Amino acid sequence: MSARRNRHVRVAMATCATSAVALIAASPLALAAPGSGSSNGTDKITYAAGGAVRSITPGDSRPTVGNAAVSKELAAKFNSDKSAQFRKVRGQALGSGSVARFQQVIGGHVVFGSSITNAVDKQGKLIQSMGNVATGTTGAFPAAQTLQKNSAAAQRTAKSVTEAKGATAKVVDTVWFAPSVAGAASASARTEAEPAYQISVSAPSEGWKVIVSANDTTRILAATPTQYEINRAVCDANRYQAIVVSDLRCGKGFRNTLTRSEGSAPSSVVDANSVYTFFGDTSSFYARNTAAGDLTALIGVDYRDGVGKALRASVRQCISGEACPYANAFWRDDISAMVYGEGVSTDDVTGHEMTHGVTSNTNGLAYENEAGAINESMSDIFGEFMDLGNGSADDTAANRWKIGEGSSLGVIRDMKTPTSHQQPDTYKGTYWQPTTTNPTENNDYGGVHTNSGVGNKAAQLLVDGGSLNGTTVTGIGIGKASQIYWTAQTMLTSNATYSSLGTALKQACSANVTNGVAGTTSADCTQVANALRAVKVA
Repeated sequence: MSARRNRHVRVAMATCATSAVALIAASPLALAAPGSGSSNGTDKITYAAGGAVRSITPGDSRPTVGNAAVSKELAAKFNSDKSAQFRKVRGQALGSGSVARFQQVIGGHVVFGSSITNAVDKQGKLIQSMGNVATGTTGAFPAAQTLQKNSAAAQRTAKSVTEAKGATAKVVDTVWFAPSVAGAASASARTEAEPAYQISVSAPSEGWKVIVSANDTTRILAATPTQYEINRAVCDANRYQAIVVSDLRCGKGFRNTLTRSEGSAPSSVVDANSVYTFFGDTSSFYARNTAAGDLTALIGVDYRDGVGKALRASVRQCISGEACPYANAFWRDDISAMVYGEGVSTDDVTGHEMTHGVTSNTNGLAYENEAGAINESMSDIFGEFMDLGNGSADDTAANRWKIGEGSSLGVIRDMKTPTSHQQPDTYKGTYWQPTTTNPTENNDYGGVHTNSGVGNKAAQLLVDGGSLNGTTVTGIGIGKASQIYWTAQTMLTSNATYSSLGTALKQACSANVTNGVAGTTSADCTQVANALRAVKVA
């Protein structure tokens, strides 16, 4: 059976029939949002996990703010540093209204990653404001001449972020840096900014934007590849019942037309905005934590419709012969795109399904028997790794490792306790489904959605630690684990078994130690072996 199958996430063991036009029905996954909401007078305010204000939607009495500047009142609602100013960096028409992006500036220095974006109607009345700003500063910039004196520090930085030949570096700017504003996932990440230098690292094969502390240039605060460019295209099917595969395509000139594209203002369709955000979160995760690089380049598709190569998805899609609204989401290899029903556009769903695309373009794991279970497990693993690090409000201790948290469906899988959802936590242990010579949807292609529990449990143990089957594992954290799993992804063959996964993970860890990836050590490799032994994959 082909390895390039339509991937989907199952909720239960019940199966759905495949339609005559091969629209494989997928089962629903989670419903979650990146922030929690509350009311402040007539305003609806959403917050990041750490409590920072992320968006403000005014009530019936909408203030007139225009799009020439950010008012002091609006800045105060985002708890901006009181001395900050806001510089307009972009503006564009939004129907009869407009949208503008402003960058926070304190004492003449830009706050790295900061913005307030306002969408207003034709009268200049505020529709919605989204923000990410520093609440204050700590420390002071060194003397101005220090900037020129730090060429040596810049070269040191270049050597620490890349091994590319011919890499050069230079200090290009002084900026304020706040971890929360720059995208740190921790709920405790500081919202106060410290003085920093922005360094440009360039090589023929790659480029990096690096932020180092202005008062300790050996301390790297952030590093991102500058060649990484995401392109997102999200369409609203508006409950149209797809009959043929082409009905699922998203883009200009197709049945499902664009409702939000890269850099555009938020859509009126909540699911479209969620998918757009989680496309970004998943792409950022892969760029930061693996060597996959640009997901748009890896799994995006160009339909020759003027949008370019993009990560594409249709939301609020219904499927002929299935209940509508459709509570499901799945990746389609044949159109290289995501398809969502309604209310299932969550972070773990998106990370899971996009990873199916990554797997198809990396090792082509067959979607049957043990290879299929590993395929599903890799999607759960990378999807949950992203989910645990994107700062969503539902990323609580109680929800850690749960798939489907925050949804009306409830939790459908638990990577820490797979047996609570009738999945095995041990190779060929309780709930293990036998492989088959005739994999079909009726037998879950040889138990791919059930036997994935073994791989899931191994990943949870490797990250957090724990004990199982008489073996104790000391956790090594997501940073190292994600790099090990990524290296293993590149090593696996399409017909992998759990035994070969175990071998690949051990080899991946050893390779990462040799290549100095993520600070991986031989002690970490001992824990990889322990995690595999705990689930009886040795």
